[in-house]
Amino acid sequence: MKDEDVIRDIFWSHPNAVKLTNACNMVFLVDSIYKTNIYKLTLLEIVGMTPTGMTFSTVFPYLEGELINNVVWTLEQF
Repeated sequence: MKDEDVIRDIFWSHPNAVKLTNACNMVFLVDSIYKTNIYKLTLLEIVGMTPTGMTFSTVFPYLEGELINNVVWTLEQF
């Protein structure tokens, strides 16, 4: 198997979360949970905030590493 055929990072978002993100796009919080899942991947959750102060989950990227390249890729996808 070639190195370029391996999935290293996963970026997941629910379609309803995408709609809410487009409607409420002023405040976002980024939090990272380090290697607590069975795959030992870093979960970098991005949460949005509505004008009424309620929070909603926007995306759930799983990252292979904690490198700048992984975070930059995630923010570019976002």
